[in-house]
Amino acid sequence: MPDAPGFEPPSGPPAGWYPDPYNPAQQRYWDGRAWDLTTPAFGFAPTDTDDFPDIGDWLDRSFRNAYKRWRAVTLIALVTAPITTAASYIAIDRLADGLVITSDEVEGWSSDRLPVVIVLFVVGMLASAIGGLGMARLLLDTVDGDEPGSTGDEIAAGFRALGRGLATLPRAIGWFVVLMAAVLAATLVAIVLIALVPPLAILLILVGIPFGVWLGIKWAFVLVAIIDRPGAPFARSSEVARGRWWSTFGRLLLLGIIMWLISLLIQTVGTIATGGGFGGFGSGGTTTIEIDSDGNFDPVVLDDELDFGWWFIVVTSITSIVGTILASSVTAAAMSVLYRTRNRRDG
Repeated sequence: MPDAPGFEPPSGPPAGWYPDPYNPAQQRYWDGRAWDLTTPAFGFAPTDTDDFPDIGDWLDRSFRNAYKRWRAVTLIALVTAPITTAASYIAIDRLADGLVITSDEVEGWSSDRLPVVIVLFVVGMLASAIGGLGMARLLLDTVDGDEPGSTGDEIAAGFRALGRGLATLPRAIGWFVVLMAAVLAATLVAIVLIALVPPLAILLILVGIPFGVWLGIKWAFVLVAIIDRPGAPFARSSEVARGRWWSTFGRLLLLGIIMWLISLLIQTVGTIATGGGFGGFGSGGTTTIEIDSDGNFDPVVLDDELDFGWWFIVVTSITSIVGTILASSVTAAAMSVLYRTRNRRDG
């Protein structure tokens, strides 16, 4: 197909999606030298230009995209991570308040504490979800070409991303409910089958584990798909791995290992700062429960064992913020890069 009259293909821009010179209503892929002549299907990139970038280039783009938005990322982390951490630990502390576990009963329990504990856990989960959705939105836009601006612009971008994450939250919760309902239904069917035919238990385990891994890779991009636009997030996530499951699996495994190492380093520093973990904030050390032949053991005072202390919560909040900046942002960028190989940007 010849170029449109008077249109000169860009010679400088890198490979990516650009306004289609033949049809302004859609986009066309520019491979760095020429336009791809295959008309893209709605929502997906052409199959002959959708290859994953090589691993080195993918990781380089992921780290660069994440860290060049460090100011907006930091804003998101500062707003959401401390709320998630503090709410979770305060809820645990409230739940354990006055509880003593003995061989015969749990002493000091009162259901009056449950409403406050549930509210705190819900607040923590919502803050985490909004932060995750906001981070995904920010880094997907960055992969699509948005560039960092001044500090003021980046702070505004961070708040915009959080706002869009909040706006997307109902949709994300809806899809989460659908997924949980499907998992529950499958679990109930498995329980019934095992009850009727006990030998099926081994077969279901042997089949269920690899199937779960396979499905997990296919649906690994659901969060990015939900934040991208409404409609069929599981189908659009599955499209990323279609015909290249092992390649997707390998990249996600490598990403997981790298992010785990970064998180481990951050957590190690945090553990040292808190005096060696939970033991430094309880009764002076970790508890070893020794059970005698009659099944009895010394009472365990949970209020002492789970007495985290304000310093522990502060340090844990800081490590959570740092982990969000250094690891979560890279993960969001890496997933966005892979997602965009087959799910083009609308408009």
